Amino acid sequence: MTAGIEERRVDDGMKPGAGSESSPAPHRRRRRRRVGLLGCSIALVGLGVAFLAASTFAPELVDKVTGDVKVAVQKQLHQIVAPDELPMIRLGAAGGMVELDHCDGTFTEMVSYRVDAVLPLFAAHNNCGGDVILGWEIGQRVMVAGSDIVYEVVEERHTPKWSNVEELVGMSGEFMVQTCFYGENKMRFLALAPVESLPNAG
Repeated sequence: MTAGIEERRVDDGMKPGAGSESSPAPHRRRRRRRVGLLGCSIALVGLGVAFLAASTFAPELVDKVTGDVKVAVQKQLHQIVAPDELPMIRLGAAGGMVELDHCDGTFTEMVSYRVDAVLPLFAAHNNCGGDVILGWEIGQRVMVAGSDIVYEVVEERHTPKWSNVEELVGMSGEFMVQTCFYGENKMRFLALAPVESLPNAG
């Protein structure tokens, strides 16, 4: 009886270990899959914990990194989607922090900056669309909504937040746009001038 059973195993290919080299048993595959998923889950949780810790202990650094990435992506996206179109901004109503905090997508003309020898200043929070200007350089040409005039960035200044307005005296151009850098105690001011009024424009 024993010999017959053993012969049947050999004939049926049921010999212990047969086929185990070519494909792992189903329970082994399931175990590997579980281990792989567990490893991925642990890695993702670890990244989440690291990001949370960084947000708690170094929020400015996280804000700077994520803000810089956002600005770079916006700039690249514009070059891909509308490479032949100039960036456009919308200038809004005059006002102060209340109007600025409306975050309606416009640059508010800051009444508090109306000082002799300082250009009209239009500001927007970086997280309310103002960060578009963080991707601009000197020479960047832009449009203003509702106008067919092409403007060019002709001058740039940086100041700490809440600086004295007199630090902007003498900037050339027709008006300025302003926003804050992400994760830094620093504001960026760009002076814009109509292209036709620039020397050698054309």
